[in-house]
Amino acid sequence: MWEKYTLKNGIVLSYNDGKHVYYVNEKRVPSVTGICSRGLVKPQLSDWLVNTPMYEFKKLINDKLDNNETLDRVNLERAFKIAQSKTTKIKEDAGLVGSVVHGLVEDYLKGKEIPIQSDKSVVNCWNIFLDWWKKQEYEVVELEKKLYCKKHNYAGTLDLVVKDKKGKLVLIDIKTSNHISFDYTLQLNAYRYAYEEETGQKISSAFVVRLPKKDKKIEIKELPLNNKLLNAFIGAKWIMTTMTDYWDN
Repeated sequence: MWEKYTLKNGIVLSYNDGKHVYYVNEKRVPSVTGICSRGLVKPQLSDWLVNTPMYEFKKLINDKLDNNETLDRVNLERAFKIAQSKTTKIKEDAGLVGSVVHGLVEDYLKGKEIPIQSDKSVVNCWNIFLDWWKKQEYEVVELEKKLYCKKHNYAGTLDLVVKDKKGKLVLIDIKTSNHISFDYTLQLNAYRYAYEEETGQKISSAFVVRLPKKDKKIEIKELPLNNKLLNAFIGAKWIMTTMTDYWDN
């Protein structure tokens, strides 16, 4: 479904929620999350993508051996296909939980009533967020705001901008991932620059608030904001777009 957003600088940004794509002046614009996903080397993710299917395949084979089942070609092929799809299923479920939690946070901060949740991961993330938020003295300034950077031609959606007790603007990114990774730093620097370019208001600091799906302890990390990190993001953008232009096609 397409929606249009008129930004504070008059730019009209079109966004397709189903496909997660942005357009300005009928031209597709690279997204912040897409750039951070495809334009950066992620050693931890690469290791996980390799090791997870291997461990799953090993487990399936050991289960058959323990049950004295025959290891013929059909069983091996079936085990291989199950193991091959393991990471996809994990990522899809993690993305689903993350989307639901973000939706709950948005509805809650808009004053909507939140229904009882049944999924254990969602409930864990949600309870941790509520416990943390109720202890804060923040005033919500922006919530799920669409952004477009005119100078560097990228778009995205920030989670939250709040005003602290001193009246300073703070950028907050809500995560439900298993750890805080480097690409989040570039992501928040990109949001900060686009927001300041559009509004003329200065972001004083940025935080990642990680809500674990199983553990009970919240993780909060302040991330640096500077031109060096913004340039690193722009470099990742050029890697992604060049790869798309010269390799993917």
